[in-house]
Amino acid sequence: MIKLRNVSKIYPNGARALIGVNLKIAKGEFVFLVGPSGAGKSTLIKLLYREEIATRGQVLINNVNLVRLKNSQIPALRRNMGVIFQDFKLLPNKTVFENVAFALQVIGKNKKEVKESTLTVLDLVGLSSKVNAFPAELSGGEQQRVCVARALVNRPGILIADEPTGNLDVDTAWGIVDLLDKINKYGTTVVMATHALQIVEQMNKRVVRVEGGKIIEDKAEEEVRLGI
Repeated sequence: MIKLRNVSKIYPNGARALIGVNLKIAKGEFVFLVGPSGAGKSTLIKLLYREEIATRGQVLINNVNLVRLKNSQIPALRRNMGVIFQDFKLLPNKTVFENVAFALQVIGKNKKEVKESTLTVLDLVGLSSKVNAFPAELSGGEQQRVCVARALVNRPGILIADEPTGNLDVDTAWGIVDLLDKINKYGTTVVMATHALQIVEQMNKRVVRVEGGKIIEDKAEEEVRLGI
């Protein structure tokens, strides 16, 4: 489903964010990307949803090379992909329902489908009682759950999360990760960049460690479980 082949990313100022990265993520996997700040995790994540373009190599999603993707083709790519950010990126003047529904409205879904899908996904993330609330009326954890709902409402095959627990306390962070784990069990591929090593160490998922723009370790679920 996701393949990076000899991928390097060099920014215009000469900074080398990624160097010769090779990575394969199968359909239905849950993968943690870990490493220190500046390691290249966020750049790698941005390549996956075409916020950035690789300088060299191939970035393949379902055998489509994102490096060669035209700008007009990006919306179609992102319809099969949900993205969750650390800083929420919610629309402050729209309610919880409207924030989530907007993701369907922009791709032309009819009103009945928008309503049904939005209410279903808000129930999934535990926010049925908050449909008419505005972001400022929610806790940080609730705001992030809205983001998860917005990312899921299109029923994407891939869910990408860039430090989704970075602004949350430990208990709330666990709630978000448990939710992502539940979503993964439904068959959605999850790729999550995080600094929350205490969560990673207890989740028994595949862990890919990035440092200095390179993948220096890639532990499968079984290896994590056995402490190899």
